[in-house]
Amino acid sequence: MQAFGIYTNLKKDADLSITKQVLEILSRHGLSYYLDSEVAQALGYGSDWFAETHEIDVLLVLGGDGTMLAAARKYAPRGVYLLGLNLGRLGFLLDTELSNLETALAKITAGTCAVQERIMLEAFLRDEGGELRSVGYALNEAVISQKNKLRIIHVTVDVDGERACSYWCDGVILSSPSGSTAYSLSAGGPVVAPTVDVLLITPLCPHSLRSCSFVVAGESEIVLQVQGNAAQVALALDGQDSVEVPAGNTVLLRKAAFTAKFLQATGKSFYTVLREKLAEWR
Repeated sequence: MQAFGIYTNLKKDADLSITKQVLEILSRHGLSYYLDSEVAQALGYGSDWFAETHEIDVLLVLGGDGTMLAAARKYAPRGVYLLGLNLGRLGFLLDTELSNLETALAKITAGTCAVQERIMLEAFLRDEGGELRSVGYALNEAVISQKNKLRIIHVTVDVDGERACSYWCDGVILSSPSGSTAYSLSAGGPVVAPTVDVLLITPLCPHSLRSCSFVVAGESEIVLQVQGNAAQVALALDGQDSVEVPAGNTVLLRKAAFTAKFLQATGKSFYTVLREKLAEWR
């Protein structure tokens, strides 16, 4: 029997009424569950209920795309399957609605729910002595830019040890296929189907009419280095986690050793969601 975890956006479900409905449905079906620590504390549950300290098979993510990004960074490294319950507008990462939860649970417990695996990114900093340090994961993208100033920087981009390009720009986005419909798209990058094994390199506001995006093999290692004396350079992961890049350090980005495993209970394809989203943006 699967154990479920609950990860709720506490701003979108401020009174936790939807979360309580989900817990009631799980209980009614005799399914065990644990709660992300923030959700547990908001409901008055003790540490015995924390999903972080228990084995869970499926994480129900209640919120929007941003909620799923945070949940994936935290739980995908553990091999947990992710199912999004949409509490916001149409999102690319949220598969179902609360009204369809019981149907989804039936498919999950029967082992008939489709699974889509998506690339996760891992980011490293390499100091001047060559020491490499992992600084986190991203589902959508990693962005290097100045932290508090809108000022151009000079970034060199090496792919598998070879210089690919050099940008004078506001920043550079390294995106997964999942992130191709997010920040990368708004910066002029291509749309890529979420299961394609590639990585995307897209400059932010490049100061050249000839600058363009690159699509490289998913197994590639990308090294970004800010040239000159740019101050307060930062690396942002999914626009949520940020780490300062000290002068002289380089950023190494590559595909993580694990994938984010998305459950697809509704059968709604990426292209259907894309058409609906593009229609919304008109």
